[in-house]
Amino acid sequence: MTQPQSSCGPLQITIDTRLLLWVLLSSLIAIELLLVFLDLYVNWGKTADSAAIRRMFNITREDGLASWFAVTQTFVVALVLWAIFAVSARDQGNRLQRFGWLLLAVFFTYMAIDDGAMVHERLGTASKNLDEDSLISQMTGAFPSYAWQALFLLPLTCIGMFMLWFLWRTLTDKVSRIGIIAALGLFGIAVAMDYIEGLEHGYKPLADTYGWSGSSVQHFAKSIEEFLEMLAMSLWLVIFLRHFARWTPEFCVHFR
Repeated sequence: MTQPQSSCGPLQITIDTRLLLWVLLSSLIAIELLLVFLDLYVNWGKTADSAAIRRMFNITREDGLASWFAVTQTFVVALVLWAIFAVSARDQGNRLQRFGWLLLAVFFTYMAIDDGAMVHERLGTASKNLDEDSLISQMTGAFPSYAWQALFLLPLTCIGMFMLWFLWRTLTDKVSRIGIIAALGLFGIAVAMDYIEGLEHGYKPLADTYGWSGSSVQHFAKSIEEFLEMLAMSLWLVIFLRHFARWTPEFCVHFR
C-alpha cells in the first residue's frame, strides 16, 4: 500500500492525538488536584514552619505556585488559539470563523495578562477612588459584591454567550460540545462563587449552620473556585488542541 507523501521533509513525528490529549488532560487535572492538596496540607495545615513556604503553596494568593500554573496554562490556550487563527487566515475560509478565532485568541491572551497582573482587581479598586458623582463610581458603589464584577460581569457574559454560539456552530462533534458546556459551566460557577465571596455576609450562613469558622469557609471556597477555573482552562486547552489537530493533521515548521 502506497503511503501518502508528506510535505514536511525527512524529519517527521507522528503523534497519536487521542492518546496525547487524554494524557495531557489527566496530567493537568492531577497537577490541579495536587495544588489543592498542597494548599490544604502545607499551607492550611501549617506543616511548613516558614510562612514564606506556606504562602508559596497558598492557592488563594496571586504570587504562589497555583497562580503561576494558571497563568501559564491560560497563555498556552491563547497560543493554540493564535495558531488556529493563523491556519484559518491562511486557508481564506469563512470570514465569521476567522473573526471568531481572532476574538477568542485576543480574549484568552487578555485573560493570561489579567491573571498575571491582577488587571480586573486593580481596575475595580481604582473605580472606588473616582469622583463620587461619576457614573462608574456610582455603579460600583451600588453593586453588592466586588467592584470588578460591576465593571466586567456584562462583558464576560457577552463573550461567554458568543463563545457558546460560535463554538457550538463550529465544533459539531459530541465530545467537543460536552467540553464546551462543561468549561463554560465551570467558569460560571467560579464567577458565582466569587460573587458570594464579595458579599458582606457571603459565606456566613454556611459557616453558622455547620459551626465552621468564617476564615475556613472563605479560604476553602476560594480554593474550590481556583480549582474550577484551572479545570475549565484545561478543558479549553484540550478542546482547542483537538480541533487544531483535526483541522491541521499535518503541521510543518520550516527554518530558513
